[in-house]
Amino acid sequence: MPSSTSSSESEPVILRRIPELRWPRVAVVALVLAVMGLGSWEAYWRVAQQYEASYRNSDGQWAEVRQRIDAREPNATVFIGSSRTLFDIDLDVWKEETGVHGIQLALEGSNPLPVLTDVANDDDFGGLLVVGITPPLLFLPGIGLRAGVVEHYYDETPSQRISTRLSYPLETTFAYYNIDTKLFTVLARQPWWPDRPNLPFQQPEVRKIEEMRRDRQANLWERVETDPEFNAIVTGTWQAILENLPPPPPEEVARAHFKALLEQVAGDVAKIRARGGEVVFIRPPSSDFFRDVERKAAPRERVWEPVVGAAGAVGVHFEDYPALSDVRTPEWSHISAKDNARWTRALIGVLQKAMAERGIHRPEIRS
Repeated sequence: MPSSTSSSESEPVILRRIPELRWPRVAVVALVLAVMGLGSWEAYWRVAQQYEASYRNSDGQWAEVRQRIDAREPNATVFIGSSRTLFDIDLDVWKEETGVHGIQLALEGSNPLPVLTDVANDDDFGGLLVVGITPPLLFLPGIGLRAGVVEHYYDETPSQRISTRLSYPLETTFAYYNIDTKLFTVLARQPWWPDRPNLPFQQPEVRKIEEMRRDRQANLWERVETDPEFNAIVTGTWQAILENLPPPPPEEVARAHFKALLEQVAGDVAKIRARGGEVVFIRPPSSDFFRDVERKAAPRERVWEPVVGAAGAVGVHFEDYPALSDVRTPEWSHISAKDNARWTRALIGVLQKAMAERGIHRPEIRS
């Protein structure tokens, strides 16, 4: 009988020696390539795009500044509102003129009323609250663009706080470490990037327009004013947003919503005053197409005046004071960084006089 053999006997196994890699050399080469790549990316943003390193205006940074209220700083002055209040107020000038380092809690693209309610419910606050009003944003559901920031403050974990602080050195060192320079954000802006048809209007992502410090002192980025092409991108974004605003609700719904809004404002202001605090309202400047839309969508007599009236508060509207209206707004919505110091000094003077005329004398804004 013929014998049989196994497949392993008929198919010999070929062993091949794997060459040894010089891992230290590989690591050095990889490190050099990584440094060159990051260096080139950093150089592109700094040289070609004129970016500079700046704080990222994160929820964690907002929460860090918000903690100053709970620290019960004497004569605390808190600013809330949208990006106009954030960019237009110069904290250094405010401290120079009043002796108080303001707490900047304004949020870009946001409705200030939820933050007003948060401060009103905080028993640690009994100072001066300055509420900046951008009329159309009062009707946003919730906070708006920065939804979740107040919840982040109350729910922030120790690891999140550590992460925020570890991020600061990167934010202030690398220009490319910016929300505006994320890879897919950059790719989506390219003309060859495929469109997604049949989708409803998507709000354009607003480009970088500010520079910020750790205390949330912000200024309109100089490039917005000096680079016509970049300025056109920013104003084009505003125009796209303003031309695609959602339709207003039925008249009955709008009336009921506004009535509830006024009641909320009145109640929150009353809570702050009951603790010895005070609230004032300001209307920072806007111009050109942005101002035209605001006049139509939220006329002064139908929005600003009822809100200030419901609060029974001092209200300072830029249109009423030449010193507050004689400023440059390069992209229609924010004061030039060259003008915000002068504007802040003028605002302090107007507030001091308006409050004195009402018999309101506050240590936070003494002359």
